[in-house]
Amino acid sequence: MYTSRPSRTSTATPDRHTHSATQTITRLATIDDFDAVNALHERCSLQTRFARYQSARRALRLAEFRHLTHPGRSLTWISHPDSDPDQIIATMNLVRTQNADAAELGIMIEDPWQSRGLGTSLVHYARRRARAFGCSSVVAMTGSTNVRIIKILRALGAHPSAMTGTTVEVTLSVG
Repeated sequence: MYTSRPSRTSTATPDRHTHSATQTITRLATIDDFDAVNALHERCSLQTRFARYQSARRALRLAEFRHLTHPGRSLTWISHPDSDPDQIIATMNLVRTQNADAAELGIMIEDPWQSRGLGTSLVHYARRRARAFGCSSVVAMTGSTNVRIIKILRALGAHPSAMTGTTVEVTLSVG
């Protein structure tokens, strides 16, 4: 367990997104958010964790979270209700791939917050931020049964580009 006091200064950065329908705020994650992100993982159902990781993963290791919050390699955001900045209800990241023009998208939203438009809003936001991150495309690797993310990406013009077993790769242009 990593214990540190959460950083409140990061909520005032320009890299912030609000979603009025769910009254949530999304901001860049810092290493200080590690415990709260793992608490989110523990609260999420097996189905939600499986949709995100294609496994029953319950937590991230500190080294992984350090990688995800390293600005040169990744952009990671957390979302919380605007009335409770300590309750992390979603996490999303863009991680540079071996293809310098692409970033892999990962998103996980706590079960009670799903199907409210937050996922769509976050993917739109990630797409805009990917441009600023120097990427021309966003790639999502997901299970073929993860209809929520596939539907969101298709609505934005993406099409599955590869399927391996039960895993589908969906590429979304950001340009």
